[in-house]
Amino acid sequence: MKLSTVLKLLNATIMIWRFDTMYKQTMNVAKGIGMGVLAGVTVAAISTKAMAGGHRKASHMKKNAGKAMHTVGNLIGDVEKMLR
Repeated sequence: MKLSTVLKLLNATIMIWRFDTMYKQTMNVAKGIGMGVLAGVTVAAISTKAMAGGHRKASHMKKNAGKAMHTVGNLIGDVEKMLR
């Protein structure tokens, strides 16, 4: 094999490795942003209900928010699996 062919093959391998690394970092950032937004919305909803209603409404809202967070977490995991 010629030296130029080996260098082109090495260059292509490095480019593929770089794209793979960038893809993985992008997915981690997307998951982090999604979970941060979800946590913020959950805290805002719980605090609004706690201020407006009694303890019963707030505890019911916490329960529903926990279920919603679990569901969205599963959804983000499924989207990540689809993109792989």
